[in-house]
Amino acid sequence: MHSSYLRTMFFNKHLVGSMLLGVMVFLASCASPKPPTGGLQDKEPPKIVESESTPNHQTNFHEQRIMLTFDEWFTLKDVFSQVVISPLMPHDPDIKQKGKSVIITLPDSLREETTYTINFGSAIADLHEGNILQNYAFVFSTGSVLDSAQLSGRIINAVTLAPADGVLVMLYPTGEDSAVYLRKPEYVSRTNKEGKWSLSNIRADSFDVVALKDENLNFLYDQDNELFGWFDHTIYTLTPKGVLPDISIFPKEKTIALRDVSQPLTGWMKLTIEGPAPKPLPLLVPSPEDAVTVWDNDTLQVWYSPKMAYDGKAILGTDTIRIRPTTIAASTQKLTLQSISGRLHPNASAVFTSRVALMHFDTSKIILLDDSSRVMTYDIHIDSVDRRMLIMDARWRPNARHALTLLPGALRDAWDRTNDTIRQSIIVNTTDQFGDLTIVVDGLDSMRSYVLLVKSGEKAVLTFRIDGQSTTRLHSGPMAPGKYGIEVIEDRNHNGIWDTGDYHKRRQPERKRLYTPEPMRAAWELETTVTWQ
Repeated sequence: MHSSYLRTMFFNKHLVGSMLLGVMVFLASCASPKPPTGGLQDKEPPKIVESESTPNHQTNFHEQRIMLTFDEWFTLKDVFSQVVISPLMPHDPDIKQKGKSVIITLPDSLREETTYTINFGSAIADLHEGNILQNYAFVFSTGSVLDSAQLSGRIINAVTLAPADGVLVMLYPTGEDSAVYLRKPEYVSRTNKEGKWSLSNIRADSFDVVALKDENLNFLYDQDNELFGWFDHTIYTLTPKGVLPDISIFPKEKTIALRDVSQPLTGWMKLTIEGPAPKPLPLLVPSPEDAVTVWDNDTLQVWYSPKMAYDGKAILGTDTIRIRPTTIAASTQKLTLQSISGRLHPNASAVFTSRVALMHFDTSKIILLDDSSRVMTYDIHIDSVDRRMLIMDARWRPNARHALTLLPGALRDAWDRTNDTIRQSIIVNTTDQFGDLTIVVDGLDSMRSYVLLVKSGEKAVLTFRIDGQSTTRLHSGPMAPGKYGIEVIEDRNHNGIWDTGDYHKRRQPERKRLYTPEPMRAAWELETTVTWQ
């Protein structure tokens, strides 16, 4: 009996302990709630509750307030940049969120007999999943009719040829070209990431269509850094729908202007000159004797006597800049060279560069040896455009290292410096380490001129001019392995470069096309076709 009693007590003790442990686990689980798992993800944007909202598409609308109520909690963001109102109102309406509603308070003095569209773009999204109610539009008319014409199209960046995001597309009544500088448009839309735009509820009328990357958000083309474009023809909104061809936006052409002058060292001046090529040389007063000039894009490098701490002025058109003398003396170190050609193809030139323009070389002090230490003949010259570059040609031996020696006094630069002994190795690869590119170009207008550039990154490594041909076949010669791009420009002014547009002169930017061929590989003969459309 005693043994039975102990077994009962032991059993009850463990039963009570288990019950207490279960209660504690239950309470702990209640104290740490977890979100339910499973179920479908919400992929729907907020929806308008029509019965609790101001009715859309009303005529004879004269209310001061519009209320849009949604079926769930939402966020309203980037109202200033996302919400687009056409036509523009005398003052921006006040747009706020209140609970599950958007409250729009309209300004006084809206135009009579006018259809207004308030497009929210991507401003409305549900609170939890971020599902966007894309381009919801509230439309009303202060007259008895809702205008119904629609326009759409796409905006392209003329420089990159990529779709242009966040660009204003604006409609002005025809007949006033200067309106884009002076006043806000009648209708306005904004492009999306694909560069696409659309306008609805436009009145039947004639319009000019322009596109503006509005940097200061004032609906005016008034900044030098703003991209701009326009459609060449007047648009008549007499049909229900219209789709326009692509419109290109482009940077404003820089006028030729002298922006800055510096004299880093005695005998060396750098002048920053903006504007399209070719650029005129500025007038230096007084004129430094025996000056040598080289263009570096927008920078004009000028070398003259290093004994002269120049004190004067630079004049270009109406621009004049005072040049203060410097006390930092030019380098008295000997002239040096750097190789910039890398590993050569057997038919390529070896190129070396100096910091200061080169004036003279003495071939009696320049020795070229092959890998067997035999003396080689060569041709050498200073580049006619960039006098800092020394170019050497020879019958290079493939798969060999050549030794170039320039004895003291072999070179003289614009500062009248000469060199100490300079030794350079010229490594020449075999032909099978390079590829060949053939470009077939078709679809051209034989009455026009074109320029084709083969580019590595932003640098043009090959340039071809095409005149009077509808189809042509171009051969690159040996090219190092790598990725290249092809740019074709319709060269209307025959200057060999792409030129932007000018709205004031009603000149569109030059058309161009970009192509990406397969990467060049060693020992490949790559042929690619470029079709101009």
